[in-house]
Amino acid sequence: MWLGISQSATENVVTQDLCRICGQTGGEVFSVREMMFGLREEFAYFQCPRCRCLQIRDIPADLGRHYPSNYYSLNAPLVQPLLLDRWRWRWEGRLRRSLLNFGHGRRSRIFQWMRRTSTDFGSAIVDVGCGRGKLLNELSLFGFRDLTGADPFVAEELRYANGVVVHKCELSALERRFDLIMMHHTFEHVPDPLGTLLAARERLQPGRFLVLRVPVADCHAWRKYGVHWFALDAPRHLYLHTEKSIRWLAERAGLELAGVEWDSGAHQFWGSEQYLNDIPLYSPRSHYENPRGSMFSRADVRRFEKESQQLNATGQGDAACFYLQRS
Repeated sequence: MWLGISQSATENVVTQDLCRICGQTGGEVFSVREMMFGLREEFAYFQCPRCRCLQIRDIPADLGRHYPSNYYSLNAPLVQPLLLDRWRWRWEGRLRRSLLNFGHGRRSRIFQWMRRTSTDFGSAIVDVGCGRGKLLNELSLFGFRDLTGADPFVAEELRYANGVVVHKCELSALERRFDLIMMHHTFEHVPDPLGTLLAARERLQPGRFLVLRVPVADCHAWRKYGVHWFALDAPRHLYLHTEKSIRWLAERAGLELAGVEWDSGAHQFWGSEQYLNDIPLYSPRSHYENPRGSMFSRADVRRFEKESQQLNATGQGDAACFYLQRS
C-alpha cells in the first residue's frame, strides 16, 4: 500500500543565479537526487521567480554518461507485427485519421496530434530525440511515409527497411524542411532551449507545427512532492518549463502558441511516491519493473490515473503538449 507522504520542496535558500530563459535573477535552490538508476548523486536546481522555470544550476559537461545503453528510449522494443496485423494497422490508421478516433490510449493521442496539426500520410515528419525510433516505426505501420528521426545519443545511424531513418545528430544538423516536428519529452533535455526552437522554426514549412510535449513545473505534483517529484529526473532534465516559460521562448523564436493540452499520467504519483521512499525507477521494487512486487495495489494505480485525468482537465497535470506554429 502506498504511504501518501509528502514533503516540502524548498530549502529556503535564495540564489542570484541568472535564469537562462527570461534573464531574471534570484529564486530558490533545491538539491535533487538522480533516482532513475538509483545513483543518488545530488544536483542543484533553482526556480526562476518570474517565468517559474525550474532549471539545473550547472549543466553537466558530459551529458552522454547519463544516457547509458539501458536508458528507456535507447532500449525500447520495436513493434514487429505479422503480415495480417500490418493490414490491420494500416486500416486502423485510415479510420483514425480520416473518419473517426476512439479510445483514450497511446494510438488515440497520436492521431489527436496529427489532426490538430493537419498532418497527413504524405507529410514530412521528424521526431527529435526519438531514441531507436519506436514512434516513427509505429507511424510507418499506420501508413505515414516520410519519416525521419534525430537523436545524438543513439549508438549509430539507424536505417530501417520501411524507410525510417534515425540520424545520430541534433535537429540543427538536418538540412531539409518538415511539415511536422515532434519533440516528445526531449525539449527538457536540451542545453539551449531558445536555440532549439530557432532551429525548429528554420526547419518548419510556413504555417506548419512543432508538437512540443514536456513535463511542466506549474503543477500539482511539484507542489506536493517537491524534490521527490518524478519528472525532475536529475540531471537529464535540464529545464522543467511552465506555460509561461514556453510562451516566452516561443515568442522570441518567432513561433505562435496555437494550443495547449495537459496529458500527464499516473506515474507522476507512483513514481514520486517511490522516490520519496528511496526506490529508484530501475529496481525490483519499482512499479515500472515489477508491478506485482511494488508498493502499490491495482486500486492505487487506478486511483492515480483517475486523479491524473482530473488534474489534466483543470490544467494542473505535470505534463503538457504545446502546439507551436510557424506563422
